[in-house]
Amino acid sequence: MGGSALRSLWPALAAALVLMLQLSGALSPVELLVRDAMLRNLPSRPASKVAVVLIDEEAIRLAGRWPWDRAQLARLVDQVFSAGAKGIAVDLLFPEAREGDDLLAQALKKGPSVIATGLDETGHWLSPNRVLGATATGHVSFDLDRDGVVRRFASMKQLGDRVLPAMPVAAARLADARLPIPVGLMLRPGFQTRPIPQISAAAVLESHGTEILQGRIVFIGTSAAGVGDRFVSPISQGGSPEPGVMVEAISAEAILSKDLLHLASPLANALLALALGWLGTFMLARPGRTIPLLAPGVILAPLLIAVLSLRFLHLEWAPVTILMALALVGALMGFLRSRRTQLAMGNAQTRIAELEGLQESLSEIRKQDAEARRVVAHELKTPLTSVKGLAQLLAQFDLSAPERNRVAQMVVSETSRLAEMVDALLDLERLRLRVFARDARPLELSSICTERAALLRAGTRREIFTEIQPDLHVLGDKGLLERVIENLVANALKFSPDETPILIRLKADEHSACLDVEDQGPGIPAQERQKIFGRFARGSTQGLAPGLGLGLALVAEVVNWHGGTVEADERAGGGSVFRIRLPLNLSRKAE
Repeated sequence: MGGSALRSLWPALAAALVLMLQLSGALSPVELLVRDAMLRNLPSRPASKVAVVLIDEEAIRLAGRWPWDRAQLARLVDQVFSAGAKGIAVDLLFPEAREGDDLLAQALKKGPSVIATGLDETGHWLSPNRVLGATATGHVSFDLDRDGVVRRFASMKQLGDRVLPAMPVAAARLADARLPIPVGLMLRPGFQTRPIPQISAAAVLESHGTEILQGRIVFIGTSAAGVGDRFVSPISQGGSPEPGVMVEAISAEAILSKDLLHLASPLANALLALALGWLGTFMLARPGRTIPLLAPGVILAPLLIAVLSLRFLHLEWAPVTILMALALVGALMGFLRSRRTQLAMGNAQTRIAELEGLQESLSEIRKQDAEARRVVAHELKTPLTSVKGLAQLLAQFDLSAPERNRVAQMVVSETSRLAEMVDALLDLERLRLRVFARDARPLELSSICTERAALLRAGTRREIFTEIQPDLHVLGDKGLLERVIENLVANALKFSPDETPILIRLKADEHSACLDVEDQGPGIPAQERQKIFGRFARGSTQGLAPGLGLGLALVAEVVNWHGGTVEADERAGGGSVFRIRLPLNLSRKAE
């Protein structure tokens, strides 16, 4: 497919992607968080229609512990109406009849009023008792999104044969009785008319500062700790819950101030993505202007459109999905343009050469793997052949008792050698499956070397000297490092004369711990010093000394797993020195 065809196709695919994401709701949690952040940062305007009287800790200290008797609440309602309130919305539930209900009912009749109806645990209405039932009611049931945030509420709810408007809707109608009640809609406050004026019920009861209530719809509700419900809204400070009456009040203000948001349809989102996607590909078609225009065109334009729509049109787009779609368009178009440039400059040949080199490397790895398997099969076959021949000897010939014992001991020796070889191979394979970052622990290498030298010295008549610098720490596996020391010392003991000593030296070398094991044996020819660390490799100077050729292979792979290096060198004065370097652990914390 040509470049021009791709430029024509990708805007349509971006639009389809936005439509699919919008309909599936896959990115709704992200979109809601982005929208909340935009709402918090949009300029606000003062609330002019609504105020709140809070029954807070100060009011409870003044008027007594909660719940108050109905006569006290009636007095509070009287004071609010006396302050010039246009109407009162009482965000409190009164399902049970109590003394003083008649006084509260009389107080509410002094002006337009509405009281709350809630839902009980069984999903039935908690309606006001018979005495207060003549007062208008509104439901106080918010619809929480999946993250527990209040962003919307049903304009009306129906349970059984009873239909009630939402409390913010009923309260808004106290200010304007002609205000229609939307049916079957989810109302989404814009939360831009804030803050809502509020005053403590204590101040109202004492007639202090009540002028802020004049001409407003006044909500009465609780905010004292442990009293009443609390919700998180998009504008909650630090995500802390706020009293439910405050959310009801700001929702009523949004209705009266026409600060309700509307969702752009999925089709409108797709068309916007199509337009912006086409704009992005148009800019990409202009050589020399792509880089400066692409970033604002692809990234800033959708966000700017979303912010301006919220601010002036009260319209919610899907900024995240649009941004993703356009970023995808820009990335793909940029990639195609870059690809064409690379081909024009001859980079295709470079990539082909790299692929050929990779193929050759893979071929070499396959050859090495096949050779390793052949060697393993050969080495395993040798003891198996010996065991088979010895078993036939026992079965086919009438041997004397001493001869049978000798042959049996040879069988045991060969099977032990075979088991030792299998165990060593399994150890090497298991090491490949371990993850250093997960399994490594802080270790004091100095103490490990000292302990191993003491144990090895106790098991032989040979002299084993040590020169160990104290307090050297590494990251690694203690058991594996102990096996490295044991293998190197065992090698030195095996291939050096009985009368010569072995030296273990540990010291710091720049950023590494340097461990040397020296012997005074025949040494290792320079051309063999790398090969002896391969599996089943044995040096030409090892003669008839027993061994599997796996000890140094295990040493090399353990050291490599620890991020270190190992090498064999000539010792001054004759013999060999095996030198290991491991990265020091500068945190100096050993287990």
